[in-house]
Amino acid sequence: MEPSEEPAAWNIRPFERISEYHECEAMQRRVWNFAGDLDIIPRTQLVAATKVGGIVLGAFAEDGTMLGFCYGFLGRRASGELLHHSHMLAVDDEFRAAGLGAALKWAQRDAVRAQGIELMAWTYDPLESLNGYFNFSKLGVVARNYWEDLYGETSSGLHRGTPTDRLLAEWSLDAARVERRAGGARVSLDRTSLPGLPALLSAVLDRAGLSAPGPTAEGGAAPEVTIEIPSHIQEIKAADPGLARTWRMATRAAFTQAFAEGYHVAECLRHDGRTYYLLRNGEPRLA
Repeated sequence: MEPSEEPAAWNIRPFERISEYHECEAMQRRVWNFAGDLDIIPRTQLVAATKVGGIVLGAFAEDGTMLGFCYGFLGRRASGELLHHSHMLAVDDEFRAAGLGAALKWAQRDAVRAQGIELMAWTYDPLESLNGYFNFSKLGVVARNYWEDLYGETSSGLHRGTPTDRLLAEWSLDAARVERRAGGARVSLDRTSLPGLPALLSAVLDRAGLSAPGPTAEGGAAPEVTIEIPSHIQEIKAADPGLARTWRMATRAAFTQAFAEGYHVAECLRHDGRTYYLLRNGEPRLA
C-alpha cells in the first residue's frame, strides 16, 4: 500500500463471506449507476475467479461496512506470459478524495506480485480526466492500445451517449517508474512547456463556453506530442450530448493516428486548468 502519514480509515483484505460478495454487487449498481443487472459482475463469477487465480479485495470500515473493492482475473499476453487484468475498481463517493482508490491499487499490486506476475492491465475511458491523471501520474502506467466501442452500449449512466472507447493501461509492477510513484514521486516535467509541444488535438471554447475539439495536427518526427481532452466530460455530456460524442470521435482519431505513428501515452498532466496527454515516440521508458 502507498505510504501515508495518517493511519488508514479502512482495512483492505480479500472477501471472506458470501454477504460481502452481495455488498459488492450493490456497490456496482451505485457507483456505475447501472439501470439493470446485465452489466453487473455477479457473486458467482467473482467467487469462481478467486478459486483460479483471480483477486477480489475489499476496503472495509471498522464496523465491517464495505467502502470500496477491486476485482481482476488472470490473462495472457500474446507472447504467452501471464498478466493480471484489473476489471473493476469502485469506491464510495465520500472516500474518493481520501486516497482509497490508490490504496486499493497498491494492495492489488502486492497481491499480484505475490503470484509472481509482473504486469497488470486494465481499460478506462480516456475522456475521463480524473481517471487518466490517477493512472499515469499516481500509478505510472503507460498506454499504446486504443480499443473502439469495446463494451458496446451499457446501462450505465456514466457511459450513456458515447461509444465505450477505451485505452489499455499497462502497469509494469516492478518497473523503476512504478516504484518511484509508489514512493510518492510525481512527474518532474515542466508543465509550462506543454502548450509549446506539437498538439495532435487541442481544445477551444464553443459559443456556450464548453470545451470543444479544436485544431489537429500530425506528430511527424516530434519526440513528444500532446492530445488535449476536456477536464469535465460528464458535465459536457449533461449539457450537450452531441458535443460529448464529437469529443469521442476526435480523440479516437488522434489516439489511433498517434499509435500508428509509433507513439505511446506516457503521462496525463494538468496545466492552467486544462488536461493533456503527453505522448512519446518509441518504446515506453520504464526505468
